[in-house]
Amino acid sequence: MCIDFGKQVWKELRVKSSFMNKYPIVEILVFFSRFNSPPVWKQAKYLRRIRSCYSKVDGGVKKSYYTIETKAGELFNLVLSEEEMIWSVDLKGFVVDKVLAEIKRHKHQPSRAHRIIPYRFEIIPTPGDLKTAPALIERVEPFRWKRRKAGSFQVVKIETRHLENVMVDKHLHYVVETGEQRFFHITLVLGDMDWRLINEVDENTLFVRS
Repeated sequence: MCIDFGKQVWKELRVKSSFMNKYPIVEILVFFSRFNSPPVWKQAKYLRRIRSCYSKVDGGVKKSYYTIETKAGELFNLVLSEEEMIWSVDLKGFVVDKVLAEIKRHKHQPSRAHRIIPYRFEIIPTPGDLKTAPALIERVEPFRWKRRKAGSFQVVKIETRHLENVMVDKHLHYVVETGEQRFFHITLVLGDMDWRLINEVDENTLFVRS
């Protein structure tokens, strides 16, 4: 029996896509870290407004470009590489160490950059012993997401995390503990830049604590 490999691949992709689409997209604050740094801010820059932003594919990689004015009146040009989940700045001898950004649920925007709002970031001199960035799953993590009603869930701990390669896409899975001592499975679908809430997790069934 002859199997059309191309049709089979696209069938599997559609199945994977439709499977993830049944889970709700959440509006979320996300913490990005270039050097796996903790979310402790020493030299933070705070967003006043985004003067301009746009997205494009550069060398096969989706990138978002921003001209940002800070509350201190400074101007910076930042770039987010979605493949690497790393932010950069066009200042020679400097790098972006960490960013706290909101990723909006609404997709009907002029560009992907309009969905990703960097509210806080830190720029540091390029370390002399610049090392390779940590694994992709370590460079980005959920920080706080909105509830369906008023309020939000604040992440206090990431219990587990793993990267799943799904054909031509990547899914970043996290099981997190919130301030209410509840546990949730939340996933970043990298190709769409969508954060999807999979389910609430029963602590007793998944974790054995000493």
